[in-house]
Amino acid sequence: MRGSNPLKMICTMLSFFILICVLSGCGRDISTTAQSSSGNDSHRAQAESDKEPKTFTAVSRGTKVREVIQNPVFEDYGRLMFPVDRSISDGLTLEDAGDLLTWYNYVNPDKTVEIVNYLGEQAAAGSRVFYDIYTEEEKAADPDKENTGLFFFRGEPGGKTAVCSAGGGFVYVGAMQDSFPHALELSKKGYNAFALIYRPGADTACEDLARAIAFLYENADTLDIDMTGYSL
Repeated sequence: MRGSNPLKMICTMLSFFILICVLSGCGRDISTTAQSSSGNDSHRAQAESDKEPKTFTAVSRGTKVREVIQNPVFEDYGRLMFPVDRSISDGLTLEDAGDLLTWYNYVNPDKTVEIVNYLGEQAAAGSRVFYDIYTEEEKAADPDKENTGLFFFRGEPGGKTAVCSAGGGFVYVGAMQDSFPHALELSKKGYNAFALIYRPGADTACEDLARAIAFLYENADTLDIDMTGYSL
């Protein structure tokens, strides 16, 4: 070491020390980033595993209509099971759901319960029970088209098709009394039955019906239905 430049030695040692610190610091950052990424993946995987499958608890006459509408198993289409243009009180039960249907003097509560349970059980099992007939762009352009669609009552795979369109005096859609029961019974006989929810009004109802039939033709293979000689 004799004859060496002390200042040069100090600078060399200082540079070496800084280099060690920088390398150590980078190592810590990379390790921390890797651990953070791994942790995020773990949390994401955990979140996925924490997702519970859809469940549905059977309803009864005393079940409130709003509980059916808001049941997560029905996603955002539960409201279309009942007339969307009618006021629904918080206390209204399936027993008295007929009060919503002005033009009908008898609505069978047991059939109402059977229909809701059928749709709920099918949805919980992973079977799709509702289809939009308009695209998101079309619904955005005309918000009233949000209140349309087809409820599917599955019959035999590849079986014949029936489309049921409820009455309601062009004021509301009385599906719970005037198309759901028919669709359910048709499905029991093997028909693939669809109940149309349309926009009340003579022109809009016909437009929605035409669109629904076109939708079924276009998606017959995916739906596994036979549209040859369909029934309306």
